[in-house]
This record gives sequence, C-alpha cells and structure tokens, in this order.
Amino acid sequence: MTVIQGREEHGGTPQERYARFLARQADEAGLGARAIADRFEEEARKQKEDAATDKPSPQYPVSGMRYSKSTIDRLLKGDIPRPTKPFTRQFLLITSKAAGLSQQEFRRRCTEACRLLDELVDSRSQERAQRRPEAPASVPRTEEVARLAGWLVRDLRDPFDLGVQRAIDASSDDVSDSLPVLPVLPVYVEREHDALLREAVLGAADGRSALVTLIGGSFTGKTRACWEAVQLLPDEWRLWHPIAPSHTDAVLAGLEEVGSHTVLWLDEVQHYLLTSDPAVGERVAAGLRELLRTPERRPVLALATAHPEDWARLTATSAPRDDYPQARALLTGACVRARIPDQFVCDPAALEEAAQADPRVAEASAFAIDGRLTQYLAGVPVLLERVGLASQMARYLVIAAVQLRRLGHGPMLPLRGLEATAASLAPDHIWNEHGHPGCFESALEYLSAPCRGVPGLLSPVRPRPGTPPPDQPLYQLSGTLFEIGRYEFRHDCPPAAFWAAALQHAYTDEDRRALATSAYERGRVRLSASVSDGRDLFGLYDRGSSYLLGQEADRARTDSALATIDAHRASGELQRNAVLAYFYRREEAHHLHQRGEHQQAVSVWRELADQGHPDAYVHVGGYHLELGRRTEAERWFRRGAEAGDDDAMQELVFLLAEDGLFDEAAEWTERIARPAESGDIYAYSRLAYRYERAGDLAQAKVYFRKAIDAGLVDCYQELIRLHYQEGDIEGACRLCAEAIEAGETSAPMMRAEEKGEHAKADKLAFTARDRGRTVGPLQFLLWHRLQRPDTLVLGTALARTVIDGGDAFVVQGMASELSAAGHHRAVEALQRVFDEVDESVDQ
Repeated sequence: MTVIQGREEHGGTPQERYARFLARQADEAGLGARAIADRFEEEARKQKEDAATDKPSPQYPVSGMRYSKSTIDRLLKGDIPRPTKPFTRQFLLITSKAAGLSQQEFRRRCTEACRLLDELVDSRSQERAQRRPEAPASVPRTEEVARLAGWLVRDLRDPFDLGVQRAIDASSDDVSDSLPVLPVLPVYVEREHDALLREAVLGAADGRSALVTLIGGSFTGKTRACWEAVQLLPDEWRLWHPIAPSHTDAVLAGLEEVGSHTVLWLDEVQHYLLTSDPAVGERVAAGLRELLRTPERRPVLALATAHPEDWARLTATSAPRDDYPQARALLTGACVRARIPDQFVCDPAALEEAAQADPRVAEASAFAIDGRLTQYLAGVPVLLERVGLASQMARYLVIAAVQLRRLGHGPMLPLRGLEATAASLAPDHIWNEHGHPGCFESALEYLSAPCRGVPGLLSPVRPRPGTPPPDQPLYQLSGTLFEIGRYEFRHDCPPAAFWAAALQHAYTDEDRRALATSAYERGRVRLSASVSDGRDLFGLYDRGSSYLLGQEADRARTDSALATIDAHRASGELQRNAVLAYFYRREEAHHLHQRGEHQQAVSVWRELADQGHPDAYVHVGGYHLELGRRTEAERWFRRGAEAGDDDAMQELVFLLAEDGLFDEAAEWTERIARPAESGDIYAYSRLAYRYERAGDLAQAKVYFRKAIDAGLVDCYQELIRLHYQEGDIEGACRLCAEAIEAGETSAPMMRAEEKGEHAKADKLAFTARDRGRTVGPLQFLLWHRLQRPDTLVLGTALARTVIDGGDAFVVQGMASELSAAGHHRAVEALQRVFDEVDESVDQ
C-alpha cells in the first residue's frame, strides 16, 4: 500500500495540488469517477432510508453535494470552482474504505486534504484581492453597468456593511506577540445549512434563479453563512442590498434595475415584508416573485434571513386575518429554507481545527453554554452581563428601545424618542430618585460602549458618506436584547404616555404609521387615529367605531359605509377610477346583504359578474342556493370555479360531496389548496368533514392529515378524535404528543381548564399563539369562558390580555359569534373591556 506523505504535493497551483492528491486517492482505491459517483449515490440513498425511519440525520447530507460523474471528472482534473470540506471528507471516506485504510490513516489524510483545500481557498482570496482596485470606481465603466443595481461581488470588502456581526476580541490570555493579527471574522466552520446554500449558489452560477431563507434566532450565524456563500460566485456577479430611504422604498424603486447575475441581499427579511400597511409588503413580495420567475432576468439569487417568530407570522395559514398571502407564497413556494438551531452542531474535527487556528473560536468552544458558540462569539454573555450591571435609567432606556422595536419602530431609534419613552416608563419613585439632569447622557455612554470588540447594547448609528446627517443622534438596539425583550414583553402593552411619546418622536413617517397600527391592534383607537385620518383601512367608516360591538354597531357601520359609497358616486370619482369603482361596488353589495337587502345585493353581484369579475359568481350562486334553486346555483358556482375563483370552487365541492361525487370534489380541493403556492389549505379540512359526514372515516383521516402537513395544525384534534372513535388509543396518544410539539395545545389546555387550573390553560393557549402556529386554542378558550356565567369574569380578563397582546381582532370576531348565538351579556362585557382599553389613553 502506498502511503501518501503529508507534504508530498509541492508543484503546480494550489488547485492542481489538491486535484492530484484526490486523484492519487482514487488510483490507490482502484475507483474511477463513475464508481465514486455510484458510491455517493448509494450513500445518499442510505441516508434517505435512514431519514424515513426517524434515524438521526447526518451532519452533512450527501443529497446536498454535487457528485455526478462529470463533476468528479472535473474535480480530479482541477477544473471545479471550489470543492468543500464535507465533500472532501465523504470522497476520502469512500476511497479509504475501498483501499482498506485504517481509521487513523483516514483521519490523517482528511487533515492533509483540508490543508490543501485551505491553501486553495487562500490563493483564490489573494487573486481576488489583487484584482480589486483600492476603492470602488466612483463612475461605472459603461452606461449599462450604471443602470444595474448593486456592486460587483469582487468589490465587496466589508462584511459588516451587510449585517455580519462583529466578533469578540481574543482574551488577553490567549493572545501573544508571536501570533499574527487575527482576521476581522473568526475562522468559519461549516454546518448542515451550508450545503444547502452552496447548492443554491452553484445552481445560480449554472443559470437557475432561487430564493434561500435561513431561519434562526439572533446571532446564530445566518448572515455570516450568506456572506460565505457569496464568496463562491464568479466575479461578474453583483450584490444589491436595498436599504435607503427605507427597505421597502428601496426595493420598490430599484427592483426593475436588477439584472441577471445579481444577488438580492434581504437580511432580516421582515423589514421588507412585515410592514405597517400590509399592502406595501405585499407589493414587495409580488415584485420579488415576478423577478424570480421571469426567464429573461435569470439567474437571480435572493438570500434572506428571518427570525422564527417573523417567519411564523409571514407564513401562518390559520391567523385571524390573512394579511400576507403574497409573502407566504414567496417564502413557502419555491423558496429553499433551512432552520439554524441555537446550538452549534458541526463536525467536531472541523471545530477543533478552527479552534487551533483562531483563539476566539477556542474560547467560545471552551466557555459557551449549551453549545451556543456563535452567540458567545458575538458577545451575547458579555452584553447580558452589562444589562445586569446597568443603572436604573440605563435599564429603562433598554426597555424603551425594546418596546419601540417590538411595536413596529424601525431599527434607527432617535435620541429624543428614547429619552421621552424611557421617562414615560420609569415609575415616579425611580424618576424622582434617578431622573436628574444628565442621567440619560451617562446611561447612553454606558450602553453604547463596545464589549470586547462587539457593539454595545445601544450602538450609535453613523451616517454614511454622501447622506444628509440626521437632526439628532440615532441608536440601534442589540439584536440579542431585541429577541429576548420581545418575547418577555409579548403580552405587555405600554401605558398611554409611552404611546404618545413614541408617536411624537418616531424617526420616520413609516415608523409612526407602524406604531399607530400596533396601537390600533391593541384597541387604542384614539391613539391610532391621531396619526391617520380617523377612517378605517378602506375609508368607509369612522375608525373609532371599529371595536363597537353588537348588532346596532354593525348596522351603524353598514349605514356609514353605504353613505360613503353614495357620496363617492355622486362626486363622479367612481366613474373616473375603475379600480375604486370595482372595489366600492363589492363593498356596497356586501353591506347591502348585511342590511338584509338581498335582492339589491345580488343585482350588484350580477352586474360585476357580467363585467367578468370571477369573485361575483359565487355570490350570485349563493343567492340561488338560498332560494332552493340548486341546479342554477351549481351552474354559477361552476362558472366561477372554471374562472379560477377559490370560493366558487369550494361551494362546488360542497355540492359535489352532497351528491357523492367525491373524486371530482377531491380534484377541485387540490386546486383550491395549492400547498406549493400557498392556496387555501382549509379546503382539505372541509373535504375531510364531508367524508366523515358520508361515513368514510378513512378518507376523512387522509384529508385531515393533508391539512396538517400543509400547516393547518388545528386539525390535529379532529384527527385525534377519529382515532379515538375507531378505538385506536395508541395512535391517538401518539398524535397528541405530535400536536403539542407542533403548537396545537387545545387538548391539554381544556384538561387544565376543567381541573380549574386556569393559569395553566392560559399559558397553553398563548403557547400556540406565540409560536405563530394558530390562534385556535385561544379562540376556543375565550368561547368556553365567555358563554358561561361562572367563568365570564375569567373570560373578560383573558380578552384584555389578548387585546393588549395585539390581537384585538380575535376578540372582536369572538364578540360577533357570541352575538349571533344570543350571548348578549358576554358581548356587553367585552364592550366594557374595549371601552376601558381606549379610555386608558386619558388616564
């Protein structure tokens, strides 16, 4: 057996030395490119089978690697852009097994291969650095380049400009004069998600557009992973990071200028999609979807990062209102996504190698708690320690910053806003003792001080060259404190003085509108109206009446809406604006129906149907169904369904199921649900109920499971019920555990409620809501308490918590259901809660 010595590969370029090393391995093993590719394929198949039997997933899935015969042929000839360490390790594992090498020799050769690979990476970095000018050219070379958005990838130098977190300085015990100066970023250690990113980057280099979203908490390495992935792209690629004047404005203004071979850098994607006016975020999402699917603009690579809570809100399918269908379609359709755990899970040998090369990694590896290496490197423990040692006024500045960000203010926090909101939160005895002149200056000096090289708790924001300076200092809250704080304060609503100060000192109009929307969602109608024109989103009635409950209030809003529409019609505005005319005619039909004028309402719907609006067919069909004209109703539903209207399809499904035509009903249901395009996945559960009503429990279970797999976790309880009904106790218990893990907590919540453990029931209800999965348990618990006299007080207390947490619409919807069921005392109690909430503004 030939022993390959550690420093044998001397001649040629680093890429040639690396390729020769692997070629020798293949020759020694007696394997050609085809045989090696077949063994990669065999390992991928084995890993897939293991995954199907719930075995632990491998650290580096072979499915995420490129291992075709042509790829390996190119690799052995030195003709491949940049192989990776996980691929190299798998290659050596295959060839070492075939050659009969010992485990010790395999590890030694892995070390040698990684050294050669590092030399290859270093040489590429040096080549790129030599090609870069000292500074980016101020004037593009051609008019065409000037038109394109972003910068050339080869000109990117500063990862911190793109949001990559700074790392702690190495502790003095680990640094000596003999060590070279450390690079600005710690040595990178690849994890499972890097294979997915690499596959997307190589696909983009081959001409395929893609969106990749990394989901994880603060300081888990999402942005750094994207930075490393970008380094794999050819030099002619560009990178566009839209942030000014605001994230959404920048995207909407510049999206048309994005050319092919461009990376869209969407770090913290919630800034682009979660907007105070959902319509703005939806325009951004629609524009991105159109860009990614347009063949003429390929390839484009969008790299996004998201926190789990924001991801859940944008992709939720069981929320009380569906504000983000375009965003959900963007993120859950063709998007590739990976979740990054808080714990740093990687190849131990790679981590050990990195620790030997970088004292910062060594320190994090030795002292990080619960495997949170990236958080340690970003200085999280140091920052939390500084919070604990902060003065009283410094703590209230931090709380004010957390509340501002949590309630919708953008990342740029103005000094006057911080001071005013912090003063509003401090109790009288704290303010009287510590609120002396200059208290905020000294507190900000403490909070802004860097901690071992990483930015402080509230870091000053410096204006970029060429931008006008702000009229006051701006600060940015540490991402760690934002994540921790928004969870701790998730059910809290600040006092009116805070809202007044926040709205007065908001940095931008968008920040002010976002705060006003948060106030409105928490029942603080007058605070919200102080920023808007006092009308509802569509301008049809006074916003102050939004949370007036009961049938009289509903009638008043209907009358107001119809009067507004008549006024617009009389002014001639509807004749001049076709879009507004269509929208107001729809609203007119809806409110006429609400007022009991069904004949007039259906006349409007017929008119809209004649104009070719698909959503009108279902309303005309519904009118015929109410009159018992089933054949005519089906004809209208089918016309709407064939025109693509989901509601018409659903009504057709109901009629088909009644006739026993389940095969056709199932076909229409799949068209409605469209799980890959974020359609109406509730269609699965509706068909499941029809199967159950027809006595086909097997198919009912199939469609409840389809609904669950598509994201409708509310259906766990229905599936559990059917298993119990069939006597499958073991299966029901297994599903109970699965449901709780998925965030559907109705069953344990009601068990706690029946035992009188109301606080535990509250906690379980909010657990489902806080995870962004479903408000179903919360709605169920509200209904259970509010309809019973003995738990009405508990129900109204829970309703107040729900309103303060930003879900006033959930309580409003519950009031409508209670009113329809005749529970007028409960509706009156909820009205008092809404009145108290809004009156608290005056206190």
